Amino acid sequence: MIVFLIPLFYAFANLADKILVTGDDDDADPGALLALSGLFSGLFSIIFGFWIYFTGRSFGDIPTIVMLIGIGAIYYSAIWIYLDMLKANDSSSVTAWFQIIPLFGTIGAFIILREIPVWYQIVAIPMLIIGGFMLSYRKGGFNKTIVFWMIISAALVALYDVLFAEYGRSIDEFSAIFFMLLGKTASGFVVLVADKKSQRGFWIALTTKLKTQLIAESANTLADVVQYACILSMPILLVQGAGTLQPMCVLAGAIVLGNRYPKLKEDIKGINLYQKVLGIVLMIAGGIFLM
Repeated sequence: MIVFLIPLFYAFANLADKILVTGDDDDADPGALLALSGLFSGLFSIIFGFWIYFTGRSFGDIPTIVMLIGIGAIYYSAIWIYLDMLKANDSSSVTAWFQIIPLFGTIGAFIILREIPVWYQIVAIPMLIIGGFMLSYRKGGFNKTIVFWMIISAALVALYDVLFAEYGRSIDEFSAIFFMLLGKTASGFVVLVADKKSQRGFWIALTTKLKTQLIAESANTLADVVQYACILSMPILLVQGAGTLQPMCVLAGAIVLGNRYPKLKEDIKGINLYQKVLGIVLMIAGGIFLM
């Protein structure tokens, strides 16, 4: 199923993000990277805009358009938190917490979309949470800062998914994806205008990290397009269930590419590897229950 491309694309983007945010320079600032992300989202949105126009599809009504563009700010708030956490921590520990998105997705889908979960989907939630804790645990305990902020980030992503489904399902699929990309473009532009550090980092990154950013945003946008196309036609939890493969893809990518790109290396010595693998197995099992 096409839905299984989502964790693969997002994992590739996560690894590229880790390279981009490593360092203390302005070009590693999350705001600068979000502004660049908005630029690339805008370029991709042009393709969808032309397709909609030349095929005679409807763009939808004004209230729906405003909502789809406006909720881009929710998504970018979540990603700002994620990038900030990624600066000082390994990729699999941070992205693990995106796997609790179904917890909030279940609540939001029930309240807003009237999608009622079945018992085995509810059973899957604690499996995902335990898996996340196992991936994040280090000697001496948990990094409470990561746990707290990534829970906030996961909740915001889930809220965005549910709101996108609520408003996107009421218009043409291509138009919904077009406005999803346009919303991210608008949010990136707001960041660029409002934050001087992001402005400095944006121009530096545009000249020094363009290749890596292009790879990251191409993978991320492909994942976005596939994910939100699936959300428009499938239950939220089914799509989010497929995303539980993401930590496995991230860890595998970090192991394979770690020697070539030292910034991607993770602590996989001894018990740490077994702990990560067991956490990933729990998450995959939870994902199977969700689906």
